Amino acid sequence: MAATAPRVALAIRNVLVATDFSPCSERALLHAVTAAHHFHSRLHMVHVLQPGIFTFVPPEAYMGTSEALERALQLARAEAEARLGDVLKRTRCQDLRHHTWVDVGGVGEMLRDFIRREHIDLAVVGTHGRTGLRKIVLGSVAEDLFRHASCPVLTVGPRSWTSDPQSVRLKHILFPTDFSPESAQALPLATAIADDFGGRITMLHVVERLEADAARDRARVITGLQERMREMVSLTAQLSPRMDFQVGFGAVAETVIETASSLGVDLVAFGLKAPDSYVDRLPWMHAYKVVCEAGCPVLSVRGASQGRS
Repeated sequence: MAATAPRVALAIRNVLVATDFSPCSERALLHAVTAAHHFHSRLHMVHVLQPGIFTFVPPEAYMGTSEALERALQLARAEAEARLGDVLKRTRCQDLRHHTWVDVGGVGEMLRDFIRREHIDLAVVGTHGRTGLRKIVLGSVAEDLFRHASCPVLTVGPRSWTSDPQSVRLKHILFPTDFSPESAQALPLATAIADDFGGRITMLHVVERLEADAARDRARVITGLQERMREMVSLTAQLSPRMDFQVGFGAVAETVIETASSLGVDLVAFGLKAPDSYVDRLPWMHAYKVVCEAGCPVLSVRGASQGRS
């Protein structure tokens, strides 16, 4: 029998929260502040100015000169820094080590670079849960971080606002798994968080389609899949008596969302494959649907990407 994997020690030293000063980003900030307090981390609050916004300034005002555009950028930076200060005053940051940053450039690229440069261990972002033409800046940023960030990402969706981030206990975590290597890589972090908060984990595997022969013996299928989940835990994480195993049937995203709701979990956590090709986009779309519609925050851990840092 394989040896049980060693317990993972949580070391979340730097927490990033991205903000566009919208209500959902302020909600994400509350979760980031709570995480920073719990893990005694440094909080990095980041706002990224996009140069494209200055194209809307009437040309007669600046005459397109580099000096005028630089001046406009300085004014925008000063305003953003003042707003960051105002936001921090409304949160419990007095006893936190924290730093505010205002950068200029493409939001997703700047945040990914910042995560690498400042050795961020956890990124927190809010999303409106909108897609297509209804998506606004923060929604695009959340999806970009969700897909590409090199650290775990805690996404606070629109339906998780009823939870109180200042009294988060994480007593119950839902961990959906497809038995992939990426899922196995994320499991130790989920179990470490559960242990740290004194919580429990429900592992869930969803069967989308069941062959006719298997459908006649559903109980056997469930037992077999539960055994696979137990084996996965024994090989990759610390097996805890506060862990149970469920099997669902139906559409993956909808089943995960319904299970999270019925169990009243405090967090959904899962591992994700890096989106290296068009073929990989569909699982990511299912996962982001969970982010947008789950009634609690979602922690995602991205697998290593080939050819991408």
